[in-house]
Amino acid sequence: MEINIKFFGKLAELTGENELTLEVPDETGIKELEGRFTEQYATWNLQTYLVAVNQNITEQQALKNGDEVAFLPPFAGG
Repeated sequence: MEINIKFFGKLAELTGENELTLEVPDETGIKELEGRFTEQYATWNLQTYLVAVNQNITEQQALKNGDEVAFLPPFAGG
């Protein structure tokens, strides 16, 4: 299946990408994506981020063809 990935903040700097499209096996979830990025980018597991699937913050979710997964930096505000 094909999913769209968006990176923001330091994760965009780390990957050198703002967006990419990946072909992944069926039944891929967020944890599998994180594992893939940990293998690919040496300091991925040192980063703090939130994950949104189709613009909804989530911690773990099975992905579907065409989903948009965004890796977001921590939010600050006041």
